[in-house]
Amino acid sequence: MDSCFGTFAALFFIITAASCAPTGSNLHDACEDVKNSSLALNRVARIVSMEAQTISKYTADINSEVEWMKSTDMCDPKSLKEESARCIVKMFNVLTRYRSEVEKVSRFEICSVANKVKPALSKMLDDMNRCVKHPEAIITEDTRTVERNEQPLLCRYTLERLFSFSILTARVFALGDPALHTESSTQCTRA
Repeated sequence: MDSCFGTFAALFFIITAASCAPTGSNLHDACEDVKNSSLALNRVARIVSMEAQTISKYTADINSEVEWMKSTDMCDPKSLKEESARCIVKMFNVLTRYRSEVEKVSRFEICSVANKVKPALSKMLDDMNRCVKHPEAIITEDTRTVERNEQPLLCRYTLERLFSFSILTARVFALGDPALHTESSTQCTRA
């Protein structure tokens, strides 16, 4: 009886996996990696964001080089089903900018916590590179000097905004509320 159930479960898993696979096995694996890395980034960004709140209890109006997502970026569910390229390209560009910003704040002595999110952010970008074709992101390095007293504010600001953005990426790539996802409950997505 156990082997019959095991066979049924394996067959069910194979059929379910095949039903949401894009064309080509490597593409499916790469896109599955994007789904998983978007959830991993969200988990790590949440933790780091909470730790950053202890660095500074103040918030500031900071002029950041990171672009905001806009309604014209077409990341709503209907647009994602019909034509996802515009949203995905924008998300890739924003994530690339966040990688640059996180790299900058992680050099601040007070913001070493940012180093925890760097691997998840890099993995997310690498996985997106393998899954989705998009133009190369052009990022100009921000060379402004950040005063020592502004570093805690910029650290907190950057990590909180990255967490907020990671929620959007997890929702786009893994469907649903990322706070409710577990390793076994992630859903299939189609790009």
